[in-house]
Amino acid sequence: MNPKKALWTERYRPSDLSELILPNRIEKKLQNGIYGNMLFYSGPGTGKSSTAKVLSKDYPTLWINCSLDTGVDNVRTKIVEFCSTLSVIDGEKKLKVVVLDEIDGVSDQYFKSLKGVIEQFAQTARFIATCNHFNKIPEAIQSRFECFNFEYTNEEEAELEKKYLKRVYTILKTEGIEIEKEALIELVNRKFPDLRSIVGALQGYHSEGKTKITLDDVKKFQGVYKDLYSHILNPKADEVSNYQFLMSNYKDRADDVISTLGTDFIEYIQLEQPLLMRKVGEICFEVNKHSYELHFVVDPAICVLSLVYKLQSILRNDK
Repeated sequence: MNPKKALWTERYRPSDLSELILPNRIEKKLQNGIYGNMLFYSGPGTGKSSTAKVLSKDYPTLWINCSLDTGVDNVRTKIVEFCSTLSVIDGEKKLKVVVLDEIDGVSDQYFKSLKGVIEQFAQTARFIATCNHFNKIPEAIQSRFECFNFEYTNEEEAELEKKYLKRVYTILKTEGIEIEKEALIELVNRKFPDLRSIVGALQGYHSEGKTKITLDDVKKFQGVYKDLYSHILNPKADEVSNYQFLMSNYKDRADDVISTLGTDFIEYIQLEQPLLMRKVGEICFEVNKHSYELHFVVDPAICVLSLVYKLQSILRNDK
């Protein structure tokens, strides 16, 4: 299966506010839509980008993936040009929306330029930003947004876990897959609150032809990128096979690949090759290094190739 063609995380991405799984404190504030500049922050998979998509769907929107599109010229040209042009829909002037996804990956100069642009278009545009690392956002930028913490409190977790269970069950029913009650609970408990990772695991079961998921299945690793992890650990894989495999399957998903190598890959090693857990520190270092370098390379695929080669070198070195 080629994951880039039909990712379930996109197929089952919420399209309406009522479909989002959010704490009540956030849901209540968003009932009236976009009322100002908004910054959503938390760890991965909690619905930040999905919320931005839902809120902006009825507006002329410029979506920028800041983890890849990091140049300050994007502020000076792309964003300014978008905000400057008049948008008239159905005879009415329409507010414009700029979504800055994963904004914690940009430079200080980018933030400085953005500050002025937000003020310049305060009457005609709204900005929605998402990030994983709130501490990387300068106070001058934070002050220009209402900041929403998507992390769940202990009191919120129990209620939201119920919604996760219902969402997973609904997806599996749609795909014609049964799941044991114990397996459903175990799957959600293991990966909560990363819903994206949960849905990725479901697609992994589907790709293997599972029609019923058992508790034993859940205790084994599953995920969309399992073939990538197996390739990295294949002792016969070399530079040529790396290139052929990655270009055939992951050429346009550099950011997703690097992200999953820093999360699910560790779980895969823990379950499938536990003796290699002593290498986790080196793995995390290389993943973080390449995640940073991804912002500056001309071709993101080259960054992925480099990371895969580095990980293979680490895992094959027994010293």
